[in-house]
Amino acid sequence: MALVLDFFVSKFLTATANMVETEIFKVLGINKEIKSLQKRLGTINDNLQQVEQKRRINHEIDIWARKLKDIMYDADDIIDICMIEGGKLLKARALSGDEDEISSFEEIGIKLVNKCDGLPLAIKAIAGVLYHQNKAKWEEVLESDAWNMDQIEEELRPLYLSYEDLPSRFKQCFLYCSLYPQKDMFSMEIVQFWAAEGLIMSEEDNWRRDLPTQNQRTLEDLGEEIYRELLGRNLLEAKKDELSKSFFSMHDHFRSLCANLMREEGILYRHGREFKADDNVKVRRLSISCMGPMLVLPAQILRQACLRTLILTDSPQTKTIEDSVVQALLCLRVLDLSETSIEKIPDCIGELLHLRYLDLDGTNIREIPTTIGNLVNLQSLNIIRCKFLERLPVSITKLHNLRWLNMIGCPLLTYVPKGIGKLENIYSLYGFMIGQNDSTSEEGCDLEELKNLSKLRVLIILRLERAEKGASALANKPFLKDLTLSWMRPDEEEDDNGGGHDAQANEEEDGDGKDDGSGQRTETKEEEEDENEEVEDEGEEEEDENEEVDGEEEEKGWNEEQISKAERICNEMSQPSSTLVHLHFYDYPGRQFPSWMTSSSLAESFPNLTYLMLLGLPCCVELLPLGTLPQLKYLRIESANAITTIGSQFLGSRSSAFPKLEALRFEDMPRWEEWTFNGAPLSVKLFPSLMECAIIDCPMLRALPDGLHRATNLNQLGLLRTYELGEINNITLAYRLEVAKCRGLKKISNISSLRSLVVIECGNLECVENLDKLQHLVLICSEEMEQLPQWFMDLIEQHNNMASSHRSLKKFEMACNLQLLMSCLEGNENWDILKHIPVVEIQTYSSKEYIRYTKDPYNYDTNIPSN
Repeated sequence: MALVLDFFVSKFLTATANMVETEIFKVLGINKEIKSLQKRLGTINDNLQQVEQKRRINHEIDIWARKLKDIMYDADDIIDICMIEGGKLLKARALSGDEDEISSFEEIGIKLVNKCDGLPLAIKAIAGVLYHQNKAKWEEVLESDAWNMDQIEEELRPLYLSYEDLPSRFKQCFLYCSLYPQKDMFSMEIVQFWAAEGLIMSEEDNWRRDLPTQNQRTLEDLGEEIYRELLGRNLLEAKKDELSKSFFSMHDHFRSLCANLMREEGILYRHGREFKADDNVKVRRLSISCMGPMLVLPAQILRQACLRTLILTDSPQTKTIEDSVVQALLCLRVLDLSETSIEKIPDCIGELLHLRYLDLDGTNIREIPTTIGNLVNLQSLNIIRCKFLERLPVSITKLHNLRWLNMIGCPLLTYVPKGIGKLENIYSLYGFMIGQNDSTSEEGCDLEELKNLSKLRVLIILRLERAEKGASALANKPFLKDLTLSWMRPDEEEDDNGGGHDAQANEEEDGDGKDDGSGQRTETKEEEEDENEEVEDEGEEEEDENEEVDGEEEEKGWNEEQISKAERICNEMSQPSSTLVHLHFYDYPGRQFPSWMTSSSLAESFPNLTYLMLLGLPCCVELLPLGTLPQLKYLRIESANAITTIGSQFLGSRSSAFPKLEALRFEDMPRWEEWTFNGAPLSVKLFPSLMECAIIDCPMLRALPDGLHRATNLNQLGLLRTYELGEINNITLAYRLEVAKCRGLKKISNISSLRSLVVIECGNLECVENLDKLQHLVLICSEEMEQLPQWFMDLIEQHNNMASSHRSLKKFEMACNLQLLMSCLEGNENWDILKHIPVVEIQTYSSKEYIRYTKDPYNYDTNIPSN
């Protein structure tokens, strides 16, 4: 009995661990059952030998063992169902035909799932192959010889089928992704690598095709298509909760497959280990991790002298590159030294005439050799976050094939050399800095430099307060998609480049909607605790600062001349192209928005605008009718210090206000008191697509708008330090509400569809009621709280008074001081309140002391001795 049980329990533990990752259970709605089964199996797995020994002499243990056998049968049934439904998942992903056509695929789908052995990754990979394919293709995949290939491990064969199905122009791009061992990669960078290695080919194989006209696509466009196709085929996985799908990872199994397929042409190598490669095979691509203080390459690499890509990862100690190493890499096209401590780039780098991609991100370099001007083929230069870099050589203006230049986050870099405007093939220009500190010098750039850069797709302009004239800098940019305009505040020290180094960080994270503060993703308990500790660490001093709103702007803010100048410069820059997708303002001091945002219909001027960030509006008193933007998905407004009211003018006058907006964030608006939809007719749809909303550090806001219940798809709402807000009620909120340090909040009620509630240090909260579907409650108490709040006890009493079939609350979590935790121990004063909740987890702030309780099956665990 024990041996058999041990075998099955181990088998099903492995199976459920794999299956819990898949999307199948979301479709089936049995994810809860699988996780519950997995937890039970894990609990009993270590005790099976004792069960076998004792069941013969203990009748109760024998009964338990029999029940366990029943669980095994249930497990087998569930696994079987999942195998069947996996075929349906494949069918649903791959087909959009009529019902009769779809049902004819089910038998093949089940066989394919069986061949995949139920593994989620394999099922997803095959689903990517069969997406929108006919029955003949399904049968072809089912009968493929790849299922029996001895050269490839059995678990990798379904993945090989998905690779083999790729068009030939995609295969090398996919293999190249495996050279990066870290989990998260950035699509824009990987596309640059592909382009540098010559892996992106236009349909006509015409190398001049990368010079765009209205009807031609760039290498970056084609690379983006390849990236999206790899995502669609489930070969790469986009990071969750990130709207633009720009960050991605590769599963380790796919990485293993790629290593097998590259066959030493591309190698991942950990420094210090034996380098194994057939000397007859030319190693073209090498990714090295854990390099020491000096860059040392294997002798075989130096001897062959044919390396095209060299990538250093996880090598923060590397400081030095010798000339001899660089001179042995004359075929190099990609050199990635990012996140190392490299201090000096050898002058002989100018001899790498094939070099197309140079990444110095986060290094300690102080200067770039003048010889860089010899790199006539260089396409991409990344010097982001080079904190010791003081200047750029004038020779950089000779790089006429440069397409991508990133200079964000270099605090000692005070100007870029005049002549950047000669780089007419540039597509992405991050950190174009206006002027320089010494106003008498003529070395820095002005906005005139941008006039001839007609191929720009991305443009981040810093230090606009130095500009003297707008020079129609944004005119003739028919492909411009991403525009950032940034000023430096008068009170900001000259120790950075105008806040622009934060501009890209915000663009890549917040602008893409990865996490806008409203709890877009379902956070783990650890993530919640980290966030709560951050909130606590900010302390009462920050709270007081948020209330000191009078006179501060006048003391340290902008004078009339600076305000007028900013408005004039923006107006003179001319209206950007209607192709714009991202638009970001940083510390714009104008009272009025640029005329090109106010003179005509926003919807007509910006029909494609998807991401809008207004971070720093010290003098602006009224927002534009942003609700008319037809494609806007993400809106963030921060540090709008002069705004006191947001009313119906914010919505505009269309039949649907913010029709596509998914994420909305307001932050650091110290004077904002009123948010209202008054005047918006009932016929107008308000925020029909809104899923997440966050309001942070808006201490004077008195109430949420009455019409917020009209945002019928609102999924998550986060409120942090909204001190005057007294009630949250009568809103449509499908999943999560988080309130933190809202000291004026007294009532939460009538949110019938709410599933998750997080309350963090809201000491004046008195009433929480009519949350009919609440399943998960998290309470973070203040350190001085010694009793459970009355609203919590009332809520639990309401829950306990319901019929068991109507009780929705499944889990309660709390962080508190030791005294309050001890009052919740079994048998102590609060135990009778908690014992009816199915799952309870309580811990102190340090997590050292805890209580863990499960009602059914009963399990009680604590590391606090009972009295």
